[in-house]
Amino acid sequence: MQATLPSKKIRIIVDSREMFSETVAELYSLGCEIIERNISVGDYICSNRVCVERKTAEDFTASIIDGRLFMQLKNISEHYEKPVLIIEGRNFFSRNIHPNAIYGALASCIDFGVTIFHSSSPKETAKLIYFLAKREQIDEKREVAFKPKPKAKSISEMQVNIVASLPFVNVVLAKRLLKRFKTPRNIFCASERELQKIEGIGEKKARAIWKVLNKEWSEENGG
Repeated sequence: MQATLPSKKIRIIVDSREMFSETVAELYSLGCEIIERNISVGDYICSNRVCVERKTAEDFTASIIDGRLFMQLKNISEHYEKPVLIIEGRNFFSRNIHPNAIYGALASCIDFGVTIFHSSSPKETAKLIYFLAKREQIDEKREVAFKPKPKAKSISEMQVNIVASLPFVNVVLAKRLLKRFKTPRNIFCASERELQKIEGIGEKKARAIWKVLNKEWSEENGG
């Protein structure tokens, strides 16, 4: 049974890189007004609090391998109150990656407050985005708002941004680290044991942070 479209047009801000996708074509067919923007965070903005990152199953596994996923999740969670990740397709295990790495990445979305949806096709993805936007704009009366990435205005903000670029570290945890260690340099010199003394950092997170800061750089590692 087809859903009845609301009388008020649903507006969705879409990143320029998504404009020629099947998902956008489906959104047009659902009667959405599409606003093209160069979005630095996420792919589809449904309201001033909901932003969607869309990934095919292949891109999802690739982003785990190259480390993009966690940075993208951190960025979207810092900019939007209700971040959403839609994974499209079923070929999760098509690349050379252990299944446990995929399950671990999915579980880590909890740390960033990101809601995950699975979609089997671009058409299904479009429907998910449409109903997210409908709920926000029609039911909740929220506005669609484009939030360009803010620029740091002070040394303190820049310090927070630097620390928040570490694996599994969001703004809240970055500030907690800075309160304890005082400077980014001290954080970078901390041992795994010292990092684990911070609330919210367990053995796994401490190890990931320490490894990024202490592993020798190499072009072979993607540098």
